[in-house]
Amino acid sequence: MKWILRSFALLDLLSLFFLYDNFLLQFQSILANEPLTSIEFLSRILFIGTYLSLLIGAVFLAIPKKAGIIIYYCQVPFRVMFLIFSLGYISALSKYANWEYIQNVLVAVVIFLEMLRIYYSYIIQTKLFKK
Repeated sequence: MKWILRSFALLDLLSLFFLYDNFLLQFQSILANEPLTSIEFLSRILFIGTYLSLLIGAVFLAIPKKAGIIIYYCQVPFRVMFLIFSLGYISALSKYANWEYIQNVLVAVVIFLEMLRIYYSYIIQTKLFKK
């Protein structure tokens, strides 16, 4: 069970790696001297917070601690909002094939795999962290 949590931590680190450019763009747009609406500002702050919580959650999952799973549960709505999925980098394969059908299938597969991760996180939480 612990190796599954460590693999989830690795997936989160991969997500961090692939989102680094987007994180820098969001961070620089806050520091830039351009006016932002309150919705744009809130969205950028939430994205940066989600990005940083990915790092914290990956650390706790690698240890493995129950806090890592709890942080992951808190991240789920924001992951859906910003499309930050654990295996989201699979959808990058659509860059090499320009078929819209492949992109639709890959997005569906990635969302299904994220739902499996939620399920396995719950199973691991009930078996590994009983109290």
